[in-house]
Amino acid sequence: MEAFLWNIQLEEYIATVDKKIKVEQEFIDYYHKLADKANRLVERINAATLAITLPELMAIDEKCTLVIFYIFNGYALENSTVTETIQLIEKEYRKTHREKYIFDMPEYEKWSISQRII
Repeated sequence: MEAFLWNIQLEEYIATVDKKIKVEQEFIDYYHKLADKANRLVERINAATLAITLPELMAIDEKCTLVIFYIFNGYALENSTVTETIQLIEKEYRKTHREKYIFDMPEYEKWSISQRII
């Protein structure tokens, strides 16, 4: 099966970019929760559910992208906690999804479902 962003091994991927970055367990747990939900949604996709499921998968995909972004960039704000960063992700993912196409995308987004449009 081809990997989706939510199916990458978060810690392993971060280590390939920068071995000095420690991924907090709370980020790992959140990422796994997103992956579990996405994989359950993928299993249920059929012609009747695609229109409802695809936006949910795109939301999960954006949240996963933001987790990686904030890990690489030292969380959202100076002195912020993982919990605060996750809350920010949950609040802002719709906005960042719309804005992201204005800028160059990082390498890890090749797994992003939004990049698979043909």
